[in-house]
Amino acid sequence: MNKAILLTCLSSLALTMLFAQDASQEIRVKKVKATVAPQMTPNIQAQFVTEKRWKPKTWIEIDTEFEVELAKALGGELAAYGALEFKYYLATTARDKEGKTIVMSGSINYTNVPAGDNHALAYVSPSALRRALSKEDGGKNDVIAYAVAVSAGGTLLAGDSSQNGRWWEDTAKFSIMDGLVVAKGKTPFSVLWGDYDVQADSK
Repeated sequence: MNKAILLTCLSSLALTMLFAQDASQEIRVKKVKATVAPQMTPNIQAQFVTEKRWKPKTWIEIDTEFEVELAKALGGELAAYGALEFKYYLATTARDKEGKTIVMSGSINYTNVPAGDNHALAYVSPSALRRALSKEDGGKNDVIAYAVAVSAGGTLLAGDSSQNGRWWEDTAKFSIMDGLVVAKGKTPFSVLWGDYDVQADSK
């Protein structure tokens, strides 16, 4: 091989490695613990508007506690990481026409995640519950298993699950209904709890 071509190839390889660093070398996510619980629709009062009559319903809330460690090159314990993707899976008591267990799922990107202890919130709306369960008044008792997978740049970093293994990938047993788990900003809870939880991408 021509020496000049070889040097060009080595240079390109070095640049590729420089700009495609493994996210796991930059960030560590530890102590991931998800809590699945019911939340009633909040009654938030406002002035100068015409009141509407409505009945509070049951939502499902996933509150995931986790710890972030960042490399010194990124600022260490005083820094924040650009974005983490959380993929949620909630297996239900419902079954599809083929007899598979219906799993409510959704992906949420949380941005500017600080080093240290954090919380990420996600929700399933009453209408999404009705769609998955084909019944009214669904709730926490209809969730039989859960999992949360945390990734950065396509690299799986950590997670939490109520069952062993990547059970949701068993297509013979589970049927995924994606898009049913949404960020707090798309719910009536969006204005609550201040800086308790990390911010989700608005997209």
